[in-house]
Amino acid sequence: MSAAEAPVLPSYEEPFRAERSPFLWLLEREVLRFLNIWRYSVAGPVLSTALFVIVFGSALGRHVDTVDGVGYGKFIVPGLFAQAIVNVGFFNGTTSLFEARRDRYIHDLFASPLRWWEINAAMVGGGIARGVVVGAGVLAVALPLTHSGSVADPLVLVLGTLGVLLAAAQVGVIAGSLAKSLDHVYAMESLVVLPLGLLGGLFYSVRELPPTWDVLSRFDPVFWLVQVERIGFLGRGDVGAGWALLVVWTLAAGLSVWSAAIFAAGRLKP
Repeated sequence: MSAAEAPVLPSYEEPFRAERSPFLWLLEREVLRFLNIWRYSVAGPVLSTALFVIVFGSALGRHVDTVDGVGYGKFIVPGLFAQAIVNVGFFNGTTSLFEARRDRYIHDLFASPLRWWEINAAMVGGGIARGVVVGAGVLAVALPLTHSGSVADPLVLVLGTLGVLLAAAQVGVIAGSLAKSLDHVYAMESLVVLPLGLLGGLFYSVRELPPTWDVLSRFDPVFWLVQVERIGFLGRGDVGAGWALLVVWTLAAGLSVWSAAIFAAGRLKP
């Protein structure tokens, strides 16, 4: 074939541009991951929380006096809301990162154009998105059941909920980086997350406890997550709004630094 007969190949002068950034792709994957199994990842936590509201708020509430002048059903809703966010944030980050490590999918991510902080942010973002969806579902069910309609302090509620969402998602990612098997995941939930929640004042005011237990309760991180939500919804709690927001956001910032350090160092072996 002569030079004159050779086909003319098109020239590509413009650099390749992806239709969507790698970060948004990974974030979408993390969100679709739990939406594809919404019956278990969303409906399950909402239903279990609704049962707590019905059993404790409706049935038991008839035999319990008001707490700080608030009906018992209304009193427990903020705590159950916070606990639901913590639970799904923990499970979302833990299972997602553990499975990525187990299947060595995490190595593909680190070999991609994604930066380490984008991988971390996408996984945390997936946990936050799941917390938002489940939290909205919990409120949609719990508020009508307890005849709760108004929010006492919207600013504290918004700022506090953002801190709770971030802290819960980071806990899940950190736990997912440490878990060696699915047994470890369930053990951490049973031995750490659940006890901290039950001892964090979900169903009672810690001021009703003996002084020693009142003080010890304030070392429970879930206590502060519950308090910031309770202050936002009811306008009162066992601590001041300023202290609650400060502790929640300090906790969220500290967990974020820990999580970022794990991804920056690449300590994510199977």
